Amino acid sequence: MIVEHQKPRAGGLGFERHRHMVFAECLETQRVLDSRFIKIRNEKVARLCELAWGHPLTSGKHNDKVIQHLEASPHAAMKQAAAHLKQAFWGGEVLLQATFTDAAHQTTKRRAGHSVLPAMRAELRQLWQETGCVLQTFVERAGERGYLVTQGDKPGVWLIENAEGYHLALHRVLRLRRQDLEELMDEQDRPMTATLPRRRSGRGETLPPLPATSAYQTSMKKLADVIRPPWKRSDCRAELLARPYLHEVHKLESQTGEERLAALLAALIMRFLAILFGVRGEIPPLTAQAARQRIEEKTQERAQARQEAVRAHFETDGVQAALKRRRLLRSCLVSQNLAVRQAMQAEQLELAMTLLGKQKQTTHEKRGVNKREM
Repeated sequence: MIVEHQKPRAGGLGFERHRHMVFAECLETQRVLDSRFIKIRNEKVARLCELAWGHPLTSGKHNDKVIQHLEASPHAAMKQAAAHLKQAFWGGEVLLQATFTDAAHQTTKRRAGHSVLPAMRAELRQLWQETGCVLQTFVERAGERGYLVTQGDKPGVWLIENAEGYHLALHRVLRLRRQDLEELMDEQDRPMTATLPRRRSGRGETLPPLPATSAYQTSMKKLADVIRPPWKRSDCRAELLARPYLHEVHKLESQTGEERLAALLAALIMRFLAILFGVRGEIPPLTAQAARQRIEEKTQERAQARQEAVRAHFETDGVQAALKRRRLLRSCLVSQNLAVRQAMQAEQLELAMTLLGKQKQTTHEKRGVNKREM
């Protein structure tokens, strides 16, 4: 497939319209094309096309290598192309001009003063200082200026957006970590300097994870038996399922004439039995290509059936409950709640999970109330 791409060059050099060629890297024989030196090969093809169609020659990054490849060819047309290129570009390998990444374009726009984000960021940071680093007051004052605080697509990320639709990450504007911003969401009426240091000091005294007791290990093993799907991931891939059968294909490729004739006679006898007496039997493939095609069809069907079985397994209520229970048990080992830790050390797993679940529900409800107030 050839795709035409049109893009203006930032420096005014080069052509706005060019084409990309898309091709399969895997042949029908399941062999992968050699991709070594692919950029040099591409430039070689491009120069040959320019010579064949009478287009102006383009200087590329691998001019010398392309000339050496053409000179080593036994064809006279290739050697003639090498002479043309050598006369034009020998020793003149240069990077193409006017090639910019998206990051470079954004940097250029900021330096030229065309981006509104730096001014927006500076205004918000000044407002943050004027409000005494109190999140609730900052959000209210920002709303009066036309800004809106919304939740981003990623979990834990909050955005602040102006009336024109430009937005910035709120934690980066305030020069905070995302965890710090989440903590401020719980205590919006307190200044940052009065809230975060107290919490950070508590983080410095974080209790280490609890050792896994015998009851914990036994429970995790039982959960693993429930969660484990009927097939491993490697058992659901058609290309891996086909590998053992491809060895038989090699036998077909190396058959002698007598062996091939015997296989044809066996297939003919099976057809006669089916026609005359109604005896049905599967006729084996007689060529390597037919064998590969049959292997591909059967392994695809088997792989899809196994994938559906694994998907249905994980969608069952029992497996979902086991996954939830396993996550809760793992959280109990690293919990900072003293009651949860005491229950885990006493091997009272049900009590520990109940206490941790109530704690998470209370925290979630508290955050939901604070976010609605914003």
